[in-house]
Amino acid sequence: MKTLRFNDAIRVAAVAANSAELPADPPVRIIRDVYGRIRFAINCEREAYPEDARLKLEAAQMSLGGFATSTTVLFRDDFSNPDLIFESTDWHKTIVEVSAIDGKESSSTEIVANVLDRQITGQDWLNTAGSDAPHPHRVVFYGLKGGVGRTTALAMVAYGLARKGKRVLLVDFDLESPGLSGVLLPQERVAPFGLVDWFVEDAVGQGDSILREMVSVSPLSETTSGAIRVVAAMGQSEHAYLAKLARAYADLPGKGGPQRFATRMRRAIELLEAQEKPDVVLIDSRAGLHDVAAISITSIADTALLFATDSAQNWMGYRQLFTHWQHRPEVNARVRERLAIVRALAPQSDREARVTAFREHAYELFSTTLYDEIAPLAGPIFENVESQAVAFNPPMEDESAPHFPILVDWDDRFQEFDPRLRPEQGGVRDAQIDATFGALIDWVATRVGGD
Repeated sequence: MKTLRFNDAIRVAAVAANSAELPADPPVRIIRDVYGRIRFAINCEREAYPEDARLKLEAAQMSLGGFATSTTVLFRDDFSNPDLIFESTDWHKTIVEVSAIDGKESSSTEIVANVLDRQITGQDWLNTAGSDAPHPHRVVFYGLKGGVGRTTALAMVAYGLARKGKRVLLVDFDLESPGLSGVLLPQERVAPFGLVDWFVEDAVGQGDSILREMVSVSPLSETTSGAIRVVAAMGQSEHAYLAKLARAYADLPGKGGPQRFATRMRRAIELLEAQEKPDVVLIDSRAGLHDVAAISITSIADTALLFATDSAQNWMGYRQLFTHWQHRPEVNARVRERLAIVRALAPQSDREARVTAFREHAYELFSTTLYDEIAPLAGPIFENVESQAVAFNPPMEDESAPHFPILVDWDDRFQEFDPRLRPEQGGVRDAQIDATFGALIDWVATRVGGD
């Protein structure tokens, strides 16, 4: 018998769970553990489920080879607190491609399974459970790779919004590569504590006591009618950053179960917003497919700016992320309209053709992953999925669509410049900033309700 690999195991399990020989209610669910091993779970008592159906599922479970954990199907009476499992927000209706298994053609190229994926990392790419409480618009600046000018663009957008009279709060969530304070603050203005301090102090019940000592005023806003307030990752004169960083991601024990790092990140933002009362919050996210980036985009951001250049590496990385969402339609529907792609470092040479090529590549990516087919997915499992009521499929020419790129031009003056320098000190002028970052500043201002 052919050895089943990771991708094949979920296909076999999904086919078995959707078998017409099983009762339609309650439906068979799939739990996949941190090693990829699979068990079936059914939300009823064992004695209430037909024995012949249970035996079929146990046989299917054993056919998973190395990805089988046991012959036993899980029922409510197998858990001390079954509601904690069956009511978990980590269950997702997942599209599984099953066009061929063991060389046999399936009657459908796609079927849907209800999957609880237990992952060591990456769980938060599917967690869209943010707060519904009123808050200022939050814009996350994200890129798959460094070196695309993301932090510089964030600084210039903050300055542009401050020129429009906005009170802007900047938060550095790039804890592994802190650099926002170096762009926006002279060393003597860096606050005593950084965001990493809040995580370790909060773990022992002392987070609130340092909130006011985490925020600095950037001199970049001194000539504007607004304000730029900065929460750096690292405090002034830090000498134990790595020791703190090693503890920052810890979940906290609580009466209702562990308080996960995602919840703590959201709470930190909410506390800072309550204290600072900004008009807009700009968040510098960690690059790459990291959990901090996942939390920033899926459960904190109102808008997520995706920085990219027209390279195969960028498109390949974004395709992996988008495909992850594509296979979970409910997650996809909550995330895709908050996204906007930024064409970073747009070249001056052969500009029109290269911008057009970038737009075509972006449209191809979005339209084949995050946009719906013209005919929405059908079937009982989608009856309560709001995203399927109307297909979301904007054309390539739609300038308001997530795929339509916002341009940030290449300008060597901004590669190693100090934004704190005024023009008379050798710094760049407002006209130069507007020429390079004006489209992005105006786009964000409109998005957050600016002029």
